[in-house]
Amino acid sequence: MSRFFKSLFIVNILSLILSLIYFFMPEPSIFANIFGLILILTLTGNTVAASIVNRQKAVSFVYLLLSSFGLIIVMILNTITSLMPSNQSSQSVIAIGLMLLLLIVGALFTGLTLKDKRKWDKTDLVTAKQSSESYRKTRKAILIFLSVLLFIGTLLAIVMLTNLPSGLIEAGLSPYSFFYSFIYLSLAGISLKLINIKKHPIISNIFGALGIGLYILYAVPFLSIPSMLNEAEENYTKAFSNEWKTFDDDISEFKDIPLSIPAFFFGTASEDYSLEQDVLFYEGTEGVDKELELRFDAYMPPEDAESLPGERSVLIRIHGGGWGTGGKGFFNFSQINKYFASQGYTVFDVQYGLEESGQSAVFLSGPDTVYGDFSIDDMVRHLGIFTTYLADNSDTYNADINSVFISGGSAGGQLANALTLASSSGDYPDLVDPRLTVKG
Repeated sequence: MSRFFKSLFIVNILSLILSLIYFFMPEPSIFANIFGLILILTLTGNTVAASIVNRQKAVSFVYLLLSSFGLIIVMILNTITSLMPSNQSSQSVIAIGLMLLLLIVGALFTGLTLKDKRKWDKTDLVTAKQSSESYRKTRKAILIFLSVLLFIGTLLAIVMLTNLPSGLIEAGLSPYSFFYSFIYLSLAGISLKLINIKKHPIISNIFGALGIGLYILYAVPFLSIPSMLNEAEENYTKAFSNEWKTFDDDISEFKDIPLSIPAFFFGTASEDYSLEQDVLFYEGTEGVDKELELRFDAYMPPEDAESLPGERSVLIRIHGGGWGTGGKGFFNFSQINKYFASQGYTVFDVQYGLEESGQSAVFLSGPDTVYGDFSIDDMVRHLGIFTTYLADNSDTYNADINSVFISGGSAGGQLANALTLASSSGDYPDLVDPRLTVKG
């Protein structure tokens, strides 16, 4: 057992050192992913050790709380900061601090355990001591609460790995699944520390099995990433042949590898870009557009954009939301906008009129000024109005309107297709301003 803790102490210190190095060299690389694997090994080992060992009980409890509820905070903050247009780094100082604190507490726990010179025996495994009636009631209530969380985790894991209909819930499962691995393993660990293993061996085994099982199940999407990347490349090559591979492999701006494991925990840092928000491009005065106000955010590349892959080409981004909810910025995955701007593209994140029934979706609705009795035809028309504004003001943003790309997700993808296909059909020649050259 002492060898295990000695190894765990070493990898905690190593992970701390590598974390600091990573902050200065955050680019995705093989070495960064080696660090990521060491970090995963460290966090897993810490959680298992803190769950089953009775020594340094207070510190181990703190670790398990950080590894469960602390990681929930990390997960939320990483998401929020990446979606905030004005957050230039796309990283949360608090989330990074919590990750470092996990490693510090892990090193403290393993180090103090190593300093304890008592001989290891069965009493070092988690056992609940005799306590007062009030303590037992509190412990029982906490165990019931943790049991409910683990039960919910089991149901969600089944939903994630099957084709059961789950609506928006599914969107919050797979992308964060590896966080859930550690969270549920830690929750099971807290449960084990509250159970008297000698009196309730079956119950403790159930909690232990649940924790390990959920850890494995929630790790499946993460472990599937390499095969998904290979499948995506094969499908793309099948659709577009090998021509897409003809770019120069030595372009320094391109990522060496498609995945960064440390970024999953510490957040993906954005590179240089500038931002202009809430620029009014259309104000309706009559008909269905009366009182309509449409705005956009402009993500502009650094000054040396001509030397970057985008070369100031224009990317128009259209948000999704079922034609009635969502909006530019936060709701349109602004980290994508930040990334393309840093690669030399001039990105415009654009509003369009939304169907007024969407206002009832409190947390997903856009500003009141974009709602009205709009059809999809109206929405496409609004986006066409923006293309005229862009053609008139391209010099203001130093944007190359001879190279324009239009993209969107969900409803935004449908509108992007409608806008470009209708324009290219020849039946709607004025839908997209003819001064723009749409390439994709």
